[in-house]
Amino acid sequence: MIRAILLILVLSFQINAQYDKKMIDKIGEQLLNEIEIFGNEFPEYTVKGKWLLRAEVNWFAGFPGGSLWQIFHITGDSTYYNLALKEADKLIPYQNLDNTHDLGFIFIPTCVEAYKVSGIEKYRDVSIQASRMLLKRFNKNGKFIRAWGKLGTPKKAGLMIIDTMMNLELLFWAYQQTNDIEFYNIAVQHAETTMKEIVREDYSSYHVIEFDVETGEVLKKRTKQGFSDTSTWARGQAWGIYGFAKTYFYTHDEKYLDVSKKMAKYFIAHLPKDHVPYWDLTLSGNDVVRDASAGAIAASGMYILSSIIEDKKEKKYFSSLAEKIVSSLNDSYLFTNSKRAMEEGILLHTVYNHNADKGVDESYPCGDFYYIEALRKYDQSQ
Repeated sequence: MIRAILLILVLSFQINAQYDKKMIDKIGEQLLNEIEIFGNEFPEYTVKGKWLLRAEVNWFAGFPGGSLWQIFHITGDSTYYNLALKEADKLIPYQNLDNTHDLGFIFIPTCVEAYKVSGIEKYRDVSIQASRMLLKRFNKNGKFIRAWGKLGTPKKAGLMIIDTMMNLELLFWAYQQTNDIEFYNIAVQHAETTMKEIVREDYSSYHVIEFDVETGEVLKKRTKQGFSDTSTWARGQAWGIYGFAKTYFYTHDEKYLDVSKKMAKYFIAHLPKDHVPYWDLTLSGNDVVRDASAGAIAASGMYILSSIIEDKKEKKYFSSLAEKIVSSLNDSYLFTNSKRAMEEGILLHTVYNHNADKGVDESYPCGDFYYIEALRKYDQSQ
């Protein structure tokens, strides 16, 4: 009897392993299709399942290459390695980009990862230069990194957003590479301002803070992509979970770990039964659109938490919640479940910008990348 039970367990494991490999193979094949579709252009989001492309670089530009690196780490297949290097090369001309804070989103998944994996110096050099461009966006009066707008222009000069927490990793990495303390200090100052002005007392979050650029005074707290100025945009909350966890990883300052954990608990408390969030955590109901990308980002952030928390009970709590989110994404939110004639993305039912009616209930590169990153961590935890 015992032998029979053991045999059943072994066969069950083998079936699950085969299923996981088949799923990874399908995702990899879909990713290769995406890369071919993108060519020398950059993706924005899908419209009725078909990718909308643009010639200009955008904040999504690093995610296709980043997805290739993640699949390479899962499979070891050199096809993904070679294509990931080509995607990194595609971004080299943009190392001096001066109109956005999104340099971390662009260069961490691609060029920084390319340097870590290949050791090729040009990817390190490009990433450090991009880090220097991010430093230039720092406002000393308000102690924040400017989100949008070309350097030297007044429009949007006083705007700070929670998304920038994700770009601080580029500065921390650059500090490790160069020993230039300015990278570290500015990252920490921005994190402090985010904690003070964006994170609310209940550990929900604002999206946008508007400062007086001359005095550093806070003029207004509002949203751009959330439901309202006082609601909690799901993807923004996920940025906070992930970004503060990473900040603790680089600084070992317990207050950042505490904020990340409490933002995660707020996120978890507002999840529906299938653990995939509504696009704004304040909303609920059958007619409210989900944002699977926010779920993927939060899950990946919770995996970071579970890897850095020492308390075994808390470690298990966050890893189990991350597993529930990824399992739900696997079961119901992938392109393999689509009933549409065309589906060129990977993670479905995501929201790029609800208020602008862009990429609502579609796919976009950010969702694909953070899903695959979370899937890699999920795979390692099994």
